[in-house]
Amino acid sequence: MSAIRYQPLPTQDEHVELSQPDVDAEKLLLLGQSTADDGGSVDREPSLPARAPPHSRTRLVLRVLAASCLVLGSLVAVCCLTGRASFPPWSLVGFRPSAASAGVPGPTSLAEADPVTSFGLGIADITGPIVEVNMMGYASLPQTNTGLHIRLRSRAFTVGSKTLQLSTPPSAVIPSTVSTADGSPSRWMFINADIAMGDTALRSAIVERLRDLYPGIYGERNVAFVGTHSHSGPGGWINALLPTLTSKGVIKQSFEAIVEGSVRAAMRSHDDFERRVQEGSQARLCFGTTELKEAHIQRSAYAYEQNPKWEREMYGSDMEDEFALLRFEDESGGGAGGDGPKDELTARGFLSWYAVHGTSLYENNTLTSGDNKGLAALLYETRQEPASLPGQNRFVAGFSQSTVGDTSPNVLGAFCDDGSECEPKHSTCPNSKGQERVQTCHGRGPGFGNEEALAVSPTGSYDWLSNEMIARMQVEAAAKIMERPSCGIKAGEGSSQGEGRSGEDSTTTELIGNEVNSVKMNFDMSRYTVYRKDGTRVTTCPAALGYGFAGGTTDGPGAFDFVQGSNTTDHHNPFWDVVKVFVKKPSEANKECQAPKSILLDIGEIHRPYDWGPSIVECQILRVGKLFILIFPGELTTMAGRRLKKAVRDSILANGLLPDGVEPIVQVSGPASTYAHYVTTEEEYSVQRYEGASTLFGPHTLEAYMDAFARRLVPGLKPGARSLPSGPMAKINIDRAYHLKTGVVYDNPPLGHKFGDVLEQPLLSYPVPSSSFSSSNVTVTFVGANPRNDLRLESTYLEVQRYEGEDEWKTVRTDGHHSTTMRWTRTNEATGSSKVEIAWNIEEWTEPGLYRIVYLGNHKLPFLGRIREFTATSAEFYVV
Repeated sequence: MSAIRYQPLPTQDEHVELSQPDVDAEKLLLLGQSTADDGGSVDREPSLPARAPPHSRTRLVLRVLAASCLVLGSLVAVCCLTGRASFPPWSLVGFRPSAASAGVPGPTSLAEADPVTSFGLGIADITGPIVEVNMMGYASLPQTNTGLHIRLRSRAFTVGSKTLQLSTPPSAVIPSTVSTADGSPSRWMFINADIAMGDTALRSAIVERLRDLYPGIYGERNVAFVGTHSHSGPGGWINALLPTLTSKGVIKQSFEAIVEGSVRAAMRSHDDFERRVQEGSQARLCFGTTELKEAHIQRSAYAYEQNPKWEREMYGSDMEDEFALLRFEDESGGGAGGDGPKDELTARGFLSWYAVHGTSLYENNTLTSGDNKGLAALLYETRQEPASLPGQNRFVAGFSQSTVGDTSPNVLGAFCDDGSECEPKHSTCPNSKGQERVQTCHGRGPGFGNEEALAVSPTGSYDWLSNEMIARMQVEAAAKIMERPSCGIKAGEGSSQGEGRSGEDSTTTELIGNEVNSVKMNFDMSRYTVYRKDGTRVTTCPAALGYGFAGGTTDGPGAFDFVQGSNTTDHHNPFWDVVKVFVKKPSEANKECQAPKSILLDIGEIHRPYDWGPSIVECQILRVGKLFILIFPGELTTMAGRRLKKAVRDSILANGLLPDGVEPIVQVSGPASTYAHYVTTEEEYSVQRYEGASTLFGPHTLEAYMDAFARRLVPGLKPGARSLPSGPMAKINIDRAYHLKTGVVYDNPPLGHKFGDVLEQPLLSYPVPSSSFSSSNVTVTFVGANPRNDLRLESTYLEVQRYEGEDEWKTVRTDGHHSTTMRWTRTNEATGSSKVEIAWNIEEWTEPGLYRIVYLGNHKLPFLGRIREFTATSAEFYVV
């Protein structure tokens, strides 16, 4: 039996002709590359289009230039024949004149602002190596992954006008030495990935591939790449050096899996968009919110309380309790949906935002997982399409982050091992010697204390149940909005805004309008100057991490004697002052600039062998109607996010981007694009808890971002505004980074065995459990091989099969399901032997019948280095 390679989605994978003039007739479809990290080969289907070779890109550039000349000549001819004045220069380079400059009134309603929008949805597998790689998030050396909980996915959401406005390089028409962000202003794409954060190198590789595939459509300005902030995925893909230290440098296999899967999701989303436009399917975007208080807690209350009392009293909570959602609807039977009567609008997916850290699973977890956001997406998509295997669903559910910086999913609070509460300022507990240390101060999730759940937890901790509980809370919040009656009127039928409100709760839904635009600019945050209204000015600093950074958080405590809340006035161990000098002694200028932070790692001034930390950050805004999505390069704390949103909101109104009386919806989304760590308010920064110590660019970091978004980016969204300069571009370090993680050398079965032999068979029968915690867990152990030999993207390492009769077995579970786990163990380092344990926790709704477990593996031959596929099957068992 050969490994399953899922069939392409019939409504998303097939490429269709563009609804606009053909700008890329060839698509440059090339064979994909093996995902083995050691140079081994394995038979594969054609994969993603690879990056175009130089001569192909040259031909594309010549074609685009020729097409531009043809269009320009046609326009000149029309002008001459009609006797009209020449067109304004911006109409030839993708700009529209502003309402004022064109001599026409400004927008009077949201529906009149722009052509009717459409959307496209796509999902793809980005699961990297699931064993022997340090996990990204906690920076804990012992946390090296040993298997798989659920597969990681990228979900892509395309929004745009049905009339495509291609991006043309300004130099093609107007000579310019200023580089501007490319990409169509009438379309944008939001990619939500089940990884710790977006990053410069990943985004650059994804944008480059999309630019080659769809010239003039996608580029720097309109592609957003955001991480869900899971702390349980494989690491080794960050552009800066410091975050890759624990993973022994860059892991190319991990990096390439994220890029390949994200581009595949983007292609599916693009094709879904184009199909919907070609079919003339009506589409509508609807925005809704509800309140969700129970799924997060303020983990740095001491720092939050440093903000002015009057400011805190403006808000009813020390957290952003709003769960926000952008709902995508179209006619039944069209696009990526199901069947139904024509003209009936049906939800096809959504993109949501809620602030909660991806730290439900503790740092002792070694199973690769999407944490609470990734699990929430899986649960919702399965709820919508229970018959579809994970990743093969047409309904796409996106759970993205918001102002996540000071949030925690461990909602019961932080406690010492003896049950007492942790000291609030430093988050410490006394050790056996009476010394205050952070190591025994841990946050507790909602599942803490449930002994039934602990008995069946794959991690041996309460965190497994807590992760599911936080995920389900977000699922229910999304369902609360999605299950409301469809809001307003169908797109294109009028200009009024529809709104629905519940009389008993805070859930709202409303139409948001049709104007589509995007803007992006890069900034050097190591020396950004802000000119205040009172005439004073402040500047940011080269990136640095303080002592409080090494103290960790209550979600993942630090090591040694580091504590949160350490600044220049606090006592600290002088030993670390000596140690940090061997890394890089901070300059006096940076010490003064960063004060009161006591600098532990002066990463912004270390450039060998390449940059230890970021200096250039990427800031971006995506707009649809009155919704403005701030793509933010880091983790904003709650109050920092509130100040940023207010500054952007005021700028939107001041620049006349909306009709009078219409209030903008400003939504923060991150960590995205560049991982620039945390951003706090100046008051929170002063006490140097973890978030303040991790605010890289000094006490005025937030002011700099507020200036960048509100003063620089928002005006670029005005109709007729000239494109902003792209700003400085960060160096991509992936190819020149160090790679100390070796590949798989070889695999060998133990003496007397062959690959796939069953070492532990299942029992003859298992009962359907009466509750989630009943012990009905199927476990099978096989002679295995290293999973790094083949990542099996868009496939699976395991299958649970049910007998259907007449020698037919149906796959009902894969490694993408929440109920299955796979754990790999090296049994003999010298011989290369290993075993794989596959577990299936039978669900309460499982259909009784005859079942079996199938293991799909790949082993690497000694000396030859070739990779061979094998399949193994367990004994049959009954579920009764």
